[in-house]
Amino acid sequence: MPDILNYEIACLQTRTRQVAIDDADQRDRDIRANLERMCELIDYVTSFGNSDVKLIVTPEYAINGNFRRISLEQWCAIATTIPGPYTDILAAKAKERGVYLAVNLLEVHPEFPRRFFNCSVLFGPDGSILIKHWKNNNNCWVFPYTTPADIYTEFVAKFGRENLFPVAKTEIGSIGLLTCGELGFPENARCTMMNGAEILCHLTSEPNNMSHGDVRNWKGLRTARAYENKCYLAAANIGLYEGTLRGLHDSHGDSAVHYFDGTITNEIQGPGEATIKCRVNLNDLRLSRTRPFHPTSIRAELYAKEYASWPSWPNDGFAETPIESIEDTRAIFRSLVAERQKRGIDRPPVNY
Repeated sequence: MPDILNYEIACLQTRTRQVAIDDADQRDRDIRANLERMCELIDYVTSFGNSDVKLIVTPEYAINGNFRRISLEQWCAIATTIPGPYTDILAAKAKERGVYLAVNLLEVHPEFPRRFFNCSVLFGPDGSILIKHWKNNNNCWVFPYTTPADIYTEFVAKFGRENLFPVAKTEIGSIGLLTCGELGFPENARCTMMNGAEILCHLTSEPNNMSHGDVRNWKGLRTARAYENKCYLAAANIGLYEGTLRGLHDSHGDSAVHYFDGTITNEIQGPGEATIKCRVNLNDLRLSRTRPFHPTSIRAELYAKEYASWPSWPNDGFAETPIESIEDTRAIFRSLVAERQKRGIDRPPVNY
């Protein structure tokens, strides 16, 4: 099939219902309600005869999310297999509408007992799962999901190193996935681009009450990730929380599509349920990658030695024992803070 160079990307800023923990029947109803509304919005952005949408991006935690501190067993209970009964619904909708569809689910995998993963998935217009991306960062901050680094050797043996930062090569371009806080670690976007990505789908769930100015900086981070990698970036955030400890509008929203120079080309301003569409031109992007300042000029060998000397998150840190709680991963974080101070890299704050 020849390349499609001009088309529209749609971002869905959905409302999401927190799923039940201990009542399996209610949990199934909650998940299906989230899926039903998501499918209605997919129908909306691809209807009325004026749609040229080929790719749709949806938020993190929009299907089977929960926003409380719960046990590992409860996390595993609300997670689902991929593929499974819920992805079948999404696959059918992608096929019905003939679109590429990026979604996020908490996943349990039969080969990794007592673990769950934060997994973003890209469906093709034939309903097939093209790539799965397991979130690499932030399990020392909110939820105790396992990341590929935590089980690195086994993960690479089973899935291949290419699935750490997977890219789907399609007729609408090469598509990669970023999940929420991965945006703040530039290596995720960079490694995905290095595997060929032209479009970065950012599936995210950003609340209003993040500390240290994080919310104020998300737009800047998206701008930077698009510019420094010469990629389109399409970000879909939660629009409205239902049935959670959080307020209904505890998301800042602001879903957006960025041009490959970082410019915002369309944006939802603020929270609430909404959708946007934006046209892309892949030929312009591909031309820009033949010009100076493209990431081709990265001094990878230069930087690699600095990374190798840095006290960093260990591979295989939880290869033998599943992560029981965020306290397990925060212990590693605290040890890295202490090591940086011990080496004289960082200076501790007063009264630390």
